[in-house]
Amino acid sequence: MRPSVCDRRVLAALLPRALHLGAPARRLAHSSEERGGARASLRRACCRRAYLRGLFLSGGSLSAGPSGYLLELRPPRGEARRAASVLRREGFAPHARTRRARTVLMLRDGDAIASFLRHAGAGETLLRFEARRVSRDMRGRTNAIVNADAANLARAVVAAWVQLEAIRGLRKSGRLAALPQPVREAAAARLRAPEATLAELALRLDTTKWVVRQRLRRVLDEAAR
Repeated sequence: MRPSVCDRRVLAALLPRALHLGAPARRLAHSSEERGGARASLRRACCRRAYLRGLFLSGGSLSAGPSGYLLELRPPRGEARRAASVLRREGFAPHARTRRARTVLMLRDGDAIASFLRHAGAGETLLRFEARRVSRDMRGRTNAIVNADAANLARAVVAAWVQLEAIRGLRKSGRLAALPQPVREAAAARLRAPEATLAELALRLDTTKWVVRQRLRRVLDEAAR
């Protein structure tokens, strides 16, 4: 099948220096280059998008590791400057580094990678990437919620333990009996239910969580004297 104009431009731009593809591909590229000045420019948007597709197919990789997402493009030798220029013209800001004497252009932002795949017409890869990204984000949010709940539970356990120690100390010294009756009732409720939350204690005492917190804080203040 005869390549389209855009594909001929990409073939002419990338394949002659992509030595790893072998002689048949290079012959096709050279014939494309000779046909109508295929390498003259990439002025049309469709040609630039075909060029991005060619970059990805000829030397690209996509990964999603613990540190985040990474799209790498390894242009053929001598093509790195034009590749970076086309990427910037299409609205991307690639980071460049040298690896084994070859320039590697990288995108790390998930939205930028998705936009690149959309520009390059890599529909199937885009769908897989977005599915992976949604799954990963959901796991991250779930873990954050679980961690927050665990942290709240840990703080509640520590607070209840401190309250119990304060109540026992005041009772042993005889100072608990000198506190107001509502405070003594809150202390007694805590002793009866060491694992109860403030909301559960408030329900037992027929009052609000804020009131229970203030009464137990009075216990702590008295024990700290």
